[in-house]
Amino acid sequence: MFKKFVVLVLTCGLLSPHVLLAASSPINSSAPESIPQRTADLVQYVNPFIGTGNSPLPDYLGGNSSGNTFPGVTMPFGMIQWSPDTENGFGENERGSYLYHDTAIRGFSLTHLSGPGCPVFGDVPFMPMVGEAVSDPNAYTAKFSHANEKAAPGFYEVALESGVKVNLTATTRTGFGVFTYPSTPDATMLININRNASGVTDAEAQIIGDNQVTGSVTSGGFCGTRNKYKLYFAAEFDRPFKATGTWQDATLTRGARAVKGAKTAAFVTFDTTSNRTVRMKVGISYISTRNALSNLRAENPRWDFDDVRAQASARWNEALRRIEVEGGTLAEKQIFYSALYHTLLHPNVFSDANGEYIGFDDGVHADKNHTQYTNFSGWDIYRSEAPLIALLFPKEASDMAQSLILDAEQGGGLPIWAVANDESGAMYGDPSVPIIASSYAFGARDFDTRAALKAMIKGATDTAAKSKTYPQRNGLAEYIERGYIPMEQKGLRGSPSVALEYMIADFSLAQFAKSLGDMNTYREMMRRAQKWVVLFDPQHKYIRGRWADGSWLPGFDFKAMLYKKELPWRPESHKSYVEGNAVQYTWMIPHNMRALFDRIGGDEAVIKRLDSFFTELNAGPDRPYFFIGNEPVFAVPWAYNFAGAPYKTQAITRRALTELFTADAGGLPGNDDLGATSSWVVFAAIGLYPAIPGVGGFTINSPLFPNITLRLRDGKKQLKITGQNASSKTFYVQELRLNGKPYNKTWLPFESIADGGTLHFTLGDTPNFKWASEPSAAPPSFNEGMTN
Repeated sequence: MFKKFVVLVLTCGLLSPHVLLAASSPINSSAPESIPQRTADLVQYVNPFIGTGNSPLPDYLGGNSSGNTFPGVTMPFGMIQWSPDTENGFGENERGSYLYHDTAIRGFSLTHLSGPGCPVFGDVPFMPMVGEAVSDPNAYTAKFSHANEKAAPGFYEVALESGVKVNLTATTRTGFGVFTYPSTPDATMLININRNASGVTDAEAQIIGDNQVTGSVTSGGFCGTRNKYKLYFAAEFDRPFKATGTWQDATLTRGARAVKGAKTAAFVTFDTTSNRTVRMKVGISYISTRNALSNLRAENPRWDFDDVRAQASARWNEALRRIEVEGGTLAEKQIFYSALYHTLLHPNVFSDANGEYIGFDDGVHADKNHTQYTNFSGWDIYRSEAPLIALLFPKEASDMAQSLILDAEQGGGLPIWAVANDESGAMYGDPSVPIIASSYAFGARDFDTRAALKAMIKGATDTAAKSKTYPQRNGLAEYIERGYIPMEQKGLRGSPSVALEYMIADFSLAQFAKSLGDMNTYREMMRRAQKWVVLFDPQHKYIRGRWADGSWLPGFDFKAMLYKKELPWRPESHKSYVEGNAVQYTWMIPHNMRALFDRIGGDEAVIKRLDSFFTELNAGPDRPYFFIGNEPVFAVPWAYNFAGAPYKTQAITRRALTELFTADAGGLPGNDDLGATSSWVVFAAIGLYPAIPGVGGFTINSPLFPNITLRLRDGKKQLKITGQNASSKTFYVQELRLNGKPYNKTWLPFESIADGGTLHFTLGDTPNFKWASEPSAAPPSFNEGMTN
């Protein structure tokens, strides 16, 4: 997403010793619940530190080279993410809040996104410190060592060199912290409301009674955009304050109990000479401090840290059990379950425990039968993350689809990149369409489908449609008229990348409309989805940009990309493509690969080009090779299946899994984009990939593990995948059986496994050139609407 951070690691490290082997044992409830009988302990394989470390290799698109993940506490799709922010987190050229190489922590803030390409959130950092508050609140940090730090799903612990030990856990909308201070009359908690990732425009804090602090923070500006949000918080402590105070700009006022303004902060102090432990609970809301307190009462009513931690671990274990793997190495399980964990962090619950939420119209809405979600990294997540959530969590995915529909009704159009209750407009395309269409195709159907179709059609046909203040489809009028958007001398508005995104949205809309019986919309959108041929240069056989007069951009020199020759519109330049190049984007015709292959020159020419493409696996946006750090090429390893060479798909997916992902802090090849890259790992490891947005089905590679159980339909049905002989080095399919019968295709319709079943792979060390190599065995290509 937006700016990529890329890493290529060729070794498989093991779980760091500071990753906690946490207690185990289920998803969704906001209230405390009893722990069921012990089940498989899967949280032990999650390493929340994966993706927090930088790669030693160059970063291709600016910023650091980490996955930009965070190690703190949250729940599946939780509203709160209470996590440490290190001294250089959110700093210049840094996108993440926690940098593994840092040696000091400057606070534990309540909101984070995992793997974004721009700084965001990091609101309301609480910082425990020893001694009286005397200086600038932004000056306080505490040294720490990873040797004294632990993390697991729903639990974080660190011993600061200041002498304070911090333990954190969470519910969906609240956090619980235990702070163990040294014996001191001045154990201080700083509430630094003036500091976050993208800048605080307003803030306030009130110290109420002898054990409560409430307040709010107003911020926005994600990726330099115009979005805004306001977060409210309410914190309670289990013991009375000894002293209080506030900062207004640089002025410290002892005894003050209220403060308002952008450059403000507050503190409370305790006497820990006889009792060193201070317990704190905090709730958040995007509506009011009253709702933040209500969330605290609903989800976290008691002062029992161990019980809340156990409930968090139990719910995470139940969520992770939607895919249960057996066999494989310890590192492989750590990589897999950490990827599944990161996939389930977003989108986020946005409605409060009472059902209220703040809408895209800035009004308060309420619906106790539906959970509102936000933080949709649309361009990133529609390809594989949205289908994975729909497959495993259809109830949550249905609510996510309904959330987008309500956003459209309240904000004017389907969101492009929703942050809280506003549109950021970050990235390109019309990604809510494939998110909703794919969710429906993979079984998440409990939402207002007619309202969804209406919103989709509006965005695809109304040139004035906007999501808040951002055009839903920038350049739509020209796209409708020409089948492409003319390039401009500056900027990416007319990039062929953008037109391809619209075509994928049109195809997804066509499939969704067809499923609802709207054949007129289906036919029109299929016609538009095939306009990629207008951007396909028959001479060079690549997708290219065009000027308004129809002429191709000048300077297309294939050899230049091998030598990085500077040309104004060179084919490999992300100056004229969105974070990629012509070689990478030419494969992004997922709905009609057959027609694309025919224009390239047939299967033999395609296979030759693909072989060259996979010379490098993480080449960045300016080289003519695969770039796993960016979403547009996620499906390309499975392109061999369309060309009759599935054994090559089996080899390249395994190579990417084992060479690019590791079980240590630097183990993610680029920022994780709210779980997008991690979802790729999950699918590649189980041997199935949702290659065609808007279509329920998978193209096949081979499983990494000998035994995999997918719990479908909210855990009610099971798909058992067995990989006889499966390992990192044994991946060639010799035979595949579906429900006991030979299966010789590389496409598996969702309907064939929607109610469970068995997939049995027999794997070997050498390719079976004949298996599923016939044209009839290939995944489908959709040719409707083609006119030339």
